[in-house]
Amino acid sequence: MDITEAKKLFEQNELNGATVILNELISVNSSEIQALLLRARIYYKTQRWGDAINDYCSVLEIEPENQEAKSGIEMAENILGYFTPDMFNP
Repeated sequence: MDITEAKKLFEQNELNGATVILNELISVNSSEIQALLLRARIYYKTQRWGDAINDYCSVLEIEPENQEAKSGIEMAENILGYFTPDMFNP
């Protein structure tokens, strides 16, 4: 099993199968950026916002300038309501 198989399952919307493969890959190598990003996308798609943010943060610890991880965190936080313009403009 590898990332290619997980990507194929993701594209076929077989998210559980893809997650199983990704969990295995990440347990063997916790700094596997592509696996972390794909698992974060699955978590995002299944509305597991906290898990998605955790995986995106793990990516940023390894690669601080990763744009996909940065925008993924921003999108998840927006959905969770962390960013409220009223807080800055009372």
